[in-house]
Amino acid sequence: MSQYEQIKALNYSGAKQILRSPLHYQAFLNAEKKDTPALRMGRLVHLASLQYDVFKSEVHVGPDVDKRSKEWKEFKAGIADGVDIITADENAEITAIAKSVHGCLADLKLTECEYEQSWESHYNGINIKGRPDLVGKNPEGETVVVDVKTTTDASIEHFAKDIAAYKYHLQAAFYLEMTSAKKFYIVAVEKEPPYASATYLLSDDSIQEGKRLMDKAVNIYKMCDTFGNWPGYSDEVRSITIPKWAFTDIS
Repeated sequence: MSQYEQIKALNYSGAKQILRSPLHYQAFLNAEKKDTPALRMGRLVHLASLQYDVFKSEVHVGPDVDKRSKEWKEFKAGIADGVDIITADENAEITAIAKSVHGCLADLKLTECEYEQSWESHYNGINIKGRPDLVGKNPEGETVVVDVKTTTDASIEHFAKDIAAYKYHLQAAFYLEMTSAKKFYIVAVEKEPPYASATYLLSDDSIQEGKRLMDKAVNIYKMCDTFGNWPGYSDEVRSITIPKWAFTDIS
């Protein structure tokens, strides 16, 4: 477990779970953290997009040979434990996505950038934490947060739905509170060729909605932590109705 994971505090990922139910939050905390292929690719894309020099030094492209071969064994012997080994195809894809992101970041003209640093704060009676992708200063001298998101469609019409579905506005509320930043930018980049990207400034009303979700999650967390009770869904029997779009008009 990393030092960040050991910090007892509510973060954006945990808040999403606790808004579903406190029981789901506890399951999230106790779940084994597995580096799935999707998570691994996302982590490498972020590293290449934000710290390409580090990516080049810490990630190695393996030879296109049988992993039982002498050549592979000799290559592997020269690689330190924990270093990521990727294929040439993976490297080409990651590099193409990173190049698209670099263009967006260059347009923002940020200075004093800090990448993927751990932040902690005290908020409404509890500790909160987070690891923003990038915190820096814009040309006006304001502190801003930038987050890189991969998506299937970076168009403004589609990505607005992604923000709502994945609660990126909740993430913005956490990061802005911790960093005292004034603005939250999202660089949305597509995962498939041509790897198109776009930069979005999250609106004030979206951030306020994220703040309302954050306050709700914090209050649930405080209540559950105080009484040591982390319930699931309601025990009451409730009436349920199918969505309006599921009704057939038979008139």
